[in-house]
Amino acid sequence: MAGRGGPKKELDPEELMKRKFRAKCLFRALGRMVMSNAYWLIEAVDHYEGLDDVKRRVEQAVRGKAKKKQLLTIHDKALLNKPAEERTDQEKKYIFRIIGGLKCFKRYPNHVKKKLAAVTYFKYYGPGRPIVRQHQEAHALYFIITGDVVVSQMVFDELLQQYVSIEVGVMHSGDMFGEVSLLHNIPRTATVTTTGHCEFLALMKEDFKNVLQASVQKQWDEVRRAMSAFTYFDALDEVARREGCIVAKMKSYEENETLLGDGVGVANFVYFILSGRCQMIESLQVIVTTRLGRNYYALYDPYVPKEESEQDFDTKYFGAYKNLKAESKSTEGRDSVESKAIDPNAKSDVRASILKHSSTTKRGSSDSERHESVQIVEDKPRTSRESASTETKSRDFLTPSGHGEGLPRPSVRLSVISEKIGLPRPPQNLRTYFMQVCQLNPGSSFGFGENMRDRRIVALTPVDCMLLPKIWLLQRNTANIWTRIEHYLEKKIPTKKQLFKEFTSQRRWQEFREELVDDVIARSNTVNWTSVHDVPYSIRMEEMLDI
Repeated sequence: MAGRGGPKKELDPEELMKRKFRAKCLFRALGRMVMSNAYWLIEAVDHYEGLDDVKRRVEQAVRGKAKKKQLLTIHDKALLNKPAEERTDQEKKYIFRIIGGLKCFKRYPNHVKKKLAAVTYFKYYGPGRPIVRQHQEAHALYFIITGDVVVSQMVFDELLQQYVSIEVGVMHSGDMFGEVSLLHNIPRTATVTTTGHCEFLALMKEDFKNVLQASVQKQWDEVRRAMSAFTYFDALDEVARREGCIVAKMKSYEENETLLGDGVGVANFVYFILSGRCQMIESLQVIVTTRLGRNYYALYDPYVPKEESEQDFDTKYFGAYKNLKAESKSTEGRDSVESKAIDPNAKSDVRASILKHSSTTKRGSSDSERHESVQIVEDKPRTSRESASTETKSRDFLTPSGHGEGLPRPSVRLSVISEKIGLPRPPQNLRTYFMQVCQLNPGSSFGFGENMRDRRIVALTPVDCMLLPKIWLLQRNTANIWTRIEHYLEKKIPTKKQLFKEFTSQRRWQEFREELVDDVIARSNTVNWTSVHDVPYSIRMEEMLDI
């Protein structure tokens, strides 16, 4: 007998199999989502659960400290995982307030941030997870909220005759990746892998075209125009130009702002000036000595060793051997008979005297240099003649320790004493002057590795620069251009000694000018009642400027 609803309709076996397979896939997706987000589920726990479970309590305590470092809460992440079409206006405003202050969105205006708040999704990846793979189709753009990722590329190795993975760089929180493939509609150009627990905001391909493509295209075109302004990049192909646009940075500096030096600037990047002027300033430390009413100047640079003359070189490296040879000849002629019959340990005596003589010679010849003196003492009975000959040297050696009677045991004791520790103290009459080394105009470049000790580059006017990684330029060193530019800068930029020579000539001219004016005034019989207070401030400030 059939039921009220009639006979039960049997499902098609193929449709039944599809339903089971779909349920299985959904269950697996749910399991993967739970496993991937289990690291952050502890954030919602504010108290200890399970007093007997010590391991659980330790995990809660440790992760409770890390909770303060997170930029997004569990509620924020759940809201960002909600489909974009289901988000209300109130929720969109809340998301805008959250992501508006993130580091990765500071480059965009507010109207772009509002659009991003409506279409971005939260993503989490554990350590060692590849986010995008090289040569695959692009589906999304990613903003890094927390964590670091490694960018790598597959390159064919001619030696191994196979493709190997080469690490290109590392990206940190606030960076963005994946825009190249979406912008040019090409496969992924690199593989991005997480190094730890990472959080991202993903922007899908369709949303990217509607929201962010115009802004990214504008930045891309700006870098391409900057690269086309320099003939260095004319030989690059389209792929290399695209990579240059990816790694390039555009920087703007205000007047009197330091571009490079004094711990300021982007390390391992080369600067290309697009607009504005800047100057290189070097600090000189000068010792000023006044004798008989005249100033004398000497350059003070503790980092550069003192130049050795030929006489110092000969005394340092050959003087000890000459004295040693003369002494050995005199000793051989005087003690040729006694050395064979008196003491069988005569060889040790000669060796000890050689060591003593070489140490004292080195101490006397290179006392002005920083080194460590080695003091050698021989503990053994000495004859009256030996004691008389070494009486003058007893101040330089340690007193030998006594031994038991009848047990003369010869020994050698070394003591290493540092004569000078660290840099010498600067003199009291030391003054610091700042000199302009050169000026850099649009089209100039710097940061190739030239000497920047005691130097800094300061903007004279508002300056716009394009920054490119030095390693990227060296990998495309066509005709060795970048190395030649570095050598050119080293040759053209004056050294510290050349600047000091120019400084002294300017000072001599200034002193001669003042003496000439005083001499002319002293010869005149008229009375000049003009004082320094009658000179306008602008002229006085110009005259008071140091060279």
